[in-house]
Amino acid sequence: MNLIGTTGGVCAPEGFLAAGVSAGLKRSGAADVALLVSARPASVAGVFTRNKVAAAPVRVSRERVAAGASRGVVINSGCANACTGQQGLSDAVAMTEAAGDALGVPAGEILVCSTGLIGSFLPMDKVSAGIGRAASMLGDHDQAAAQAIMTTDTVPKLAAVAHPGGWRVGGIAKGAGMISPNMATMLAFVTTDAEVEPALLQAALRRVADKTFNSITIDGDTSTNDTLLAFANGASGARPDAGEVEAALLAVCDSLSRQIVSDGEGVSKFVTVRVTGAATEQDAVRAARFIAESTLVKTALFGEDANWGRVAAAVGNSGVHARFDGLTISMAGVQVLTGGAGEGMDAIEAARAAMSRNEVTIECDLGVGPSEAVILTTDLTADYVRLNAEYEL
Repeated sequence: MNLIGTTGGVCAPEGFLAAGVSAGLKRSGAADVALLVSARPASVAGVFTRNKVAAAPVRVSRERVAAGASRGVVINSGCANACTGQQGLSDAVAMTEAAGDALGVPAGEILVCSTGLIGSFLPMDKVSAGIGRAASMLGDHDQAAAQAIMTTDTVPKLAAVAHPGGWRVGGIAKGAGMISPNMATMLAFVTTDAEVEPALLQAALRRVADKTFNSITIDGDTSTNDTLLAFANGASGARPDAGEVEAALLAVCDSLSRQIVSDGEGVSKFVTVRVTGAATEQDAVRAARFIAESTLVKTALFGEDANWGRVAAAVGNSGVHARFDGLTISMAGVQVLTGGAGEGMDAIEAARAAMSRNEVTIECDLGVGPSEAVILTTDLTADYVRLNAEYEL
């Protein structure tokens, strides 16, 4: 199957409209309310945070996604509407009612997402007014919608592909910090004008989430608001098979997840952690994640220090089955540990020089089996600490 990269995001598929406006939720005055709407009824699927402290909009949307049909989603940034009790739930429902009224569709067909500061209540007068303005401006505005959902992101994140059969998949996402999705403050929205049954869409989306958004980490923190939604409205008239749908979803979500890592808060390195030789896939994923989320490994990456001992220690701390006296580790393409023995200072110096690049790979062979896994991550910089110590929108 030859998928073709194309411009745009959620509006690239036929029959989807979007808008993004400023409602005054952010001190900066930046856009903070977005609408994504299908011009016709659509199948819907969703994958949500597993954080036990799930935000009000997650609870509302999770329940409505189960029905399998939706006309769109209303999103705000600047306030997560998390840890806000019954008022937060009422406010999340009220957002869908305001959107439904503005669009002339039942509120129950509208989903809701929020992102931003935890513990604050939404200024509903501003939110409602913003929803009304966004509804009046709906069009081919996926760029504006992508900007309206940003928090500490520095750039909007969009991706789209076209299938030779005449249908498309597009998406937008936000995320830069508090990124260790377990869905599974990350939000992603994917659309297609292919005709896809809700059950097929849900199954494909969950598998795609595991390969993309659940395989990235910036700081090891799973947000209260993580949400991935997919809409399929059939406007193209095409009815692709399950494999084609999943491949197209994977292409878009892979691009969006990589954009999130590249835009991580304060990062200077895009890091690929690859673990091979594991007894099981679960062990490979666990070992890779322990390496990727190790504060010592991440600070070494920032310092361009080929300290393979920190990598070995992270693997040992993961509790996976491995031949620890036979580990092999490479950093930035240079093998620094072979069969449990260090390669010496020449190898370390060569790796250190190679780590000056913006993209770095860490590879570790556990030596006990056929399974492998990849996790994408970043370094940990002084700017990350500063951004989160001074966090405001």
